[in-house]
Amino acid sequence: MIGLLSASMLHAFSCKKSVYENPVLPDTISFSRHIIPIFNQNCNNSGCHSGPQPQGGLNLSASVAYQNLISHSAVNTLNPSGSLLYTQMTSSNKPMPPSGKLDTFYLKEVLKWIEQGAKNN
Repeated sequence: MIGLLSASMLHAFSCKKSVYENPVLPDTISFSRHIIPIFNQNCNNSGCHSGPQPQGGLNLSASVAYQNLISHSAVNTLNPSGSLLYTQMTSSNKPMPPSGKLDTFYLKEVLKWIEQGAKNN
């Protein structure tokens, strides 16, 4: 029993959540725990949304991402699926990141975060 539990835990911690067949969204999406890691992995790379001249003037580096999203009106809690952030991430013409659409699970996390009021938590 302990061996099986350890193997399951090892598997869970060694895999990204996007590889699970049916990942479950947390009840509450945290900006720092859930959204920033998405930005770190996909958005605030060199030449994109970081540094002194980020694309679109939107710096998504961890220390300034929240303030930049708010000041650029990139989130709309009254129309979450119409938020600039979400529509750019789900665009079929010019998806962000340019390498292609994000994993559906990550998109659901971002949308749920906006639906929950886009809190800086």
